[in-house]
Amino acid sequence: MKKGIFIVILLVLGYNSIYFKKLSEVRNQQQTSFDFKTFADSLYYQGILKSNNAVELSQLSALVQSNPDSAFKAYGNRLGIGNSAYFMVKGEGKVIEKQASGLKVVTDTHTILMVDTKYIFGNAIRDASGLVKLTDFKTNADFNKLSEALNNVIREKAIPEDLKAINVGDKITLSGATKLSKTQDKSTTLSILPIRISKTE
Repeated sequence: MKKGIFIVILLVLGYNSIYFKKLSEVRNQQQTSFDFKTFADSLYYQGILKSNNAVELSQLSALVQSNPDSAFKAYGNRLGIGNSAYFMVKGEGKVIEKQASGLKVVTDTHTILMVDTKYIFGNAIRDASGLVKLTDFKTNADFNKLSEALNNVIREKAIPEDLKAINVGDKITLSGATKLSKTQDKSTTLSILPIRISKTE
């Protein structure tokens, strides 16, 4: 009996100690007990925001045009093979439009950024971060639940606070995720799912 109680205590302590840095423990959690919301919150605030893996937009754009293979190898993250990858990017620009669905920003290099602040869905931010992988979870469904929880943290909690102080004409710094393909048209418009937006003083 004492041995059984000891095992239960160890399991509880193990669960409470899980952070994104200990993803090897995730696969040991039962689906009914794993708290995706808490884990996503930790992944965002303690992982993604503190990570330095975002590449400058101007640097990435130049490299994608001159040597896409090198750009994708150095900065892209993807789960499988193919011509597309997710990138964590950062940059600065001026807000030229502010709508309910997001911001339109122009950079100093005349790149137009469409920053979607309303429809933050899918796996772009999860995969661009490079901090989690499918093998950390028991099923694809669990892996996708993490994306949903992470997107909710950003869409409903983080970004609305960022947007309160931002208006048309403001200069901002921005970090977020984007999906690029080696075969896509090299246009001057880039779609970004934001993870942080800050007004430049």
